[in-house]
Amino acid sequence: MAAPVYLFAGFLDSGKTTLIMDTLNDKDFMKGVGRTLILCFEQGETEYTEEFLDEHNAFIEFFEASTQLTKEKMQELDTIYHPDQVFIEYNGSEVISETILRDMPPFWPLVEILTTVDASTFAQYIQNMRSIMFEQIRWADVVICNRCTPDTSASLLRGNIKAMNKVAQIFYEGEFGAPVELKGGLLPFDKKASVIDINDDDYGLWYMDAGEHPDDYEEKTVIVRGAYAENLPGGYKQSFVLGRRAMVCCEADTSLCGITVTGVKIEQLTKGNWYEVEGTLRGVPLENGAKTLVLYAQKIKNYPAPRDQYVYFS
Repeated sequence: MAAPVYLFAGFLDSGKTTLIMDTLNDKDFMKGVGRTLILCFEQGETEYTEEFLDEHNAFIEFFEASTQLTKEKMQELDTIYHPDQVFIEYNGSEVISETILRDMPPFWPLVEILTTVDASTFAQYIQNMRSIMFEQIRWADVVICNRCTPDTSASLLRGNIKAMNKVAQIFYEGEFGAPVELKGGLLPFDKKASVIDINDDDYGLWYMDAGEHPDDYEEKTVIVRGAYAENLPGGYKQSFVLGRRAMVCCEADTSLCGITVTGVKIEQLTKGNWYEVEGTLRGVPLENGAKTLVLYAQKIKNYPAPRDQYVYFS
């Protein structure tokens, strides 16, 4: 039976060991898991104790370089330990190897890459060691920004991380994984601005927040960009659905994240083309008592389709 591999990347003392230990302590994640093999490529201030490993039925092997982790070595370790899952604690100064990224054996499939970031040193590292940090972030499925404080700038963290890896999910934590409210909030735009201009990369976050908190956007002026996705049923001549598609599991399986735009001459528009719309959001009650937002257009113009047209929610 295949043992899923989870790769933990990030600089030394960025919180990789703590994250692994927290994962092993997570009863929901560990449900049904027997043996965990940890492959450790560097040792920071936090260490695994024998008591902790014994308690969690975990075993550890230490390596000095990723080149030591050959297919032959993986086969040997799988034979010795018969793990149900494998955690790789990677060296923050090394590029993630092609073997781990694309050439893992079928009995050890790589299923997720998690990168830890120390928010307290992030600005310094981005300025002086950007290329090295890029290698830690570029392949990540999840980026955990820990050691955040109320003064931490979410826009600094998110902007730089998204420039390196557009699809990664980002989580923000305080000391020891505690929740934290960051300066300026977690949204990359200001909901209190006179005109809320939604960038391409932020459409998903805006769409999700507007759906959950429609009252926050009532009578707000926004600028959004998307494709002419659908006509409204009933033959409306002044309304259409503007939106982007979110990938559910693959490019063949997507769902539309759209908003109704009204007050336009749809006969002058082309279905499938991209447009920039500026207008006012107004809530419209639904039969179930909830509210949906409709964009009353004031300006509309052609917009070049972005290279990556999919929606991301982080």
